[in-house]
Amino acid sequence: MSSKEAEPDSNLIGQAFLLRRARRAYLLPLAATCFLISQSIYAQKRRETILQLRDDVATAMAHVSLEEKQTQKLDHCRQSLLLASQPGPKSPGGSKKDLDAAVSDIEKLFHKSLFLEEDRKAVEQDIHQLRVIERNQQARRNPRRWP
Repeated sequence: MSSKEAEPDSNLIGQAFLLRRARRAYLLPLAATCFLISQSIYAQKRRETILQLRDDVATAMAHVSLEEKQTQKLDHCRQSLLLASQPGPKSPGGSKKDLDAAVSDIEKLFHKSLFLEEDRKAVEQDIHQLRVIERNQQARRNPRRWP
């Protein structure tokens, strides 16, 4: 009789184990889906910010007359921004290094008082927003570990 009483207990334990395992099997794809969605949202926001920066630089260029060298430099920066905004992990020529160099060059040119104040503020705001997005993404990739 004790063996018959033990059977329902072991059966319940087996069912509980299977339920826990099924929950885990359900939660893993759910977690992966959430991760992928957050990555695509980050990528979309980054692309939009880069393209907005590119548009603001073009607008600022249209409002003032620049020297040929400055125009070429900003055109090159705008081209780098366009390449950096292309989706995909292996965008042609759109590396992080190229993006950082273009943003740095834009900053240097916009610190001069050649551009209108509102254009300068718009570009500075776009650059700040881009850096915040990239800093947040870097923090997600490399969370600090507490000792």
